[in-house]
Amino acid sequence: MRMIDDRTGLEVLNREECLRLLREHAIGRVAVVAGGRPLIFPVNYTVDGATIVFRTDPGTKLEGVSTGFNVAFEIDGIDALYHTGWSVLLSGRGREIVDPNELKAVAELPLRPWAAGAKAHWVRIRPETISGRRIITLDG
Repeated sequence: MRMIDDRTGLEVLNREECLRLLREHAIGRVAVVAGGRPLIFPVNYTVDGATIVFRTDPGTKLEGVSTGFNVAFEIDGIDALYHTGWSVLLSGRGREIVDPNELKAVAELPLRPWAAGAKAHWVRIRPETISGRRIITLDG
């Protein structure tokens, strides 16, 4: 049964649907706080259980997850022709994976860098909240 937000008219996606959408896609955006400012970066990622894993090189993303601030992660899908779409947003703590056993496990995940660079640092985002919304058609 679909749940519709009375205020926005958007369909509210449950946790299972959000995780399904996260598993079916590979590109998202991670938001971190760096230098006191929020910044958003595209990343390719994979889902491990209910967590997001991505690789990066040293820089703002890695520094952002290491500051102890919460991070956000978002994916979406849009159909411009039919004016529909959906969005999944999670927020939680990001941390660099440094434990050798955990590094060995994540190295087996289907995650290879798309962009140039070694991307030798692995990051895990453990969500505290996961939410999703879908724009529904007027007739649907």
